[in-house]
Amino acid sequence: MYKYILASLVTLTVATSVCGAELTKEEKKAIKSELKQYKKNPASYKAMMDKNKEDLDAAEATINKNKEQINQLTNDFADAQAKLIERGNQLKECQNKPVPKCPEPVDMLAAPAGGTVYKVQLGLYKKLDINQDFVKPKVVGFEKTDNMNRYVVSYFDTKEEAEHVAGDLRKLGLKGAFVAKYENGERVFEKGEIKKTTTKKKVKKALKAE
Repeated sequence: MYKYILASLVTLTVATSVCGAELTKEEKKAIKSELKQYKKNPASYKAMMDKNKEDLDAAEATINKNKEQINQLTNDFADAQAKLIERGNQLKECQNKPVPKCPEPVDMLAAPAGGTVYKVQLGLYKKLDINQDFVKPKVVGFEKTDNMNRYVVSYFDTKEEAEHVAGDLRKLGLKGAFVAKYENGERVFEKGEIKKTTTKKKVKKALKAE
């Protein structure tokens, strides 16, 4: 046992001399003193060596763990880079595709660009000007109700606007023109409004028709 300790001390001394060739007198003196202490107390030397081994094992375990983390990060980075390249290729492919175009909306009120068509003229007036009523195109249509045909001009957002157009249509000779109210697509018959624009006889007929 003593020989083993002495050999270790000699090895430690040689290693120390090699690693630090330019030791000062104080350093040499401290090393010699430390070696004498270990020589006198081999147990302390063994404890020191065991402690160094534990420290080395712990450091090695930390290094191995760091290596695993580095490898994992490297793999994650490679995966992210591959996904980024894939997204870039998809973006290029998408940019190279022609953009789909929606068909142009058809204006049902617009006259055809060519060919022969016909219009129904309601009148020709010099002093009467109701152009503002048709700045926004209106639709003339019909509604079937109880075997009768109701002809309407639509649509108006406000009652005032509809009243104004109804008055202009009466000037054109459509004496029975009046404003009809609709809610959620259904005709709402209001007696008060009809009495203002029709005779009692026409109101009764309208009520019967409804």
